[in-house]
Amino acid sequence: MQKYIKQYLDYLRIEKVLSERTIEIYTRDLSEFVKFIKKSSFNKLARAHIREFLCFLAEKNNQPITRRRKLTSLKNFFQFLESENLIKNNPVKNIAMPKVKEKEPSYLTEAELKKLIGIIKKDKSKHQKRNELIVTIFIETGIRISELVNLDVCDIDAKSKTIIVKRKGGQKQSIPINAKLARKIKQAYKNKEMDEPLFFSSFKKRITQRRVGMLIQKYLKLAGITKPNISVHSIRHSFCSRLLEKGVNLKTIQILAGHKNISTTERYLHIDKSRLRKEVRLAEIN
Repeated sequence: MQKYIKQYLDYLRIEKVLSERTIEIYTRDLSEFVKFIKKSSFNKLARAHIREFLCFLAEKNNQPITRRRKLTSLKNFFQFLESENLIKNNPVKNIAMPKVKEKEPSYLTEAELKKLIGIIKKDKSKHQKRNELIVTIFIETGIRISELVNLDVCDIDAKSKTIIVKRKGGQKQSIPINAKLARKIKQAYKNKEMDEPLFFSSFKKRITQRRVGMLIQKYLKLAGITKPNISVHSIRHSFCSRLLEKGVNLKTIQILAGHKNISTTERYLHIDKSRLRKEVRLAEIN
C-alpha cells in the first residue's frame, strides 16, 4: 500500500512537477485514508468504503470544501493506479463530489488597498521595505501566495518588465509588471545572487506562506479592515475585481490571474453589480 503511494508521489513530483506544498497535501490526505481503511487491500476496496470514509470526515466536522478536496486526492490517486494497471477496479470512479456552496470572493476596495499600503509605510520594523514590496506585488499582479514565496531573483526581468511565476500544476507563466514595480523589485534584489529567493525570512531562509499570511493579517488589523472572510487571497480577488471595474475583458483577466477555466474568472461578475446595472441600460429602447 505504502509502495503504491510512494510511486504516486514520485509521479506527482517528477512528471507532474507539482510543488512540495501540494505534494504534502496529497500525502496527508492519502495517509488519512490509509489509516481509516487499516490493512484493507486497494484491490478489495468498494464504493461502500469510500462512502464510509466521507461519512467519517463529515462526523469529524470536515467542511464540504475539505471533503471535496480529500475526495479529489483519492480520485486522482486511484486514476493513477488504474492507468498503471495496479488495480482492477476503481472504487472512487462513480462517487459524486460533495456539494459546496459557492461564495462570492471577498475583496478590498481601492480605498482600502491604499489604506493598507499607508499602514505598511508607517511600519518602523527592519523588514518594512520587504513587507511593502510583498503587498505591492500582490496588489499589482494578483499572483497567489504560493507563487510569491517561490519567486527567485532569476524569475525577475526588470528590463522587459516581466516576472516568471510557477503556477498551480507546475506550469510557468511570464506576466507583465508596471515600470514602477519593476524598479522597486530591482532595488530589492541588487545585492542577491540569481538563484536566491526574492524574499528572505528573518532566519535568512525563503519566506514561508504562513509568515506572509501572518504579516498581511497584522497589517489588515492595523488598518482597521475587518470584513468577513478577509485574507491574503482577498488581495488577489481585489486585483481581478479592480480590472473588471476598469473595463478589462474577462479573457485578459483570466490570463493575468492564471485561471485554468474562464468560469473561475466569471465569479467576479457577481461583484461588479453596479457596472452590470449601467451596462444593461444600453439595451433600453429610447
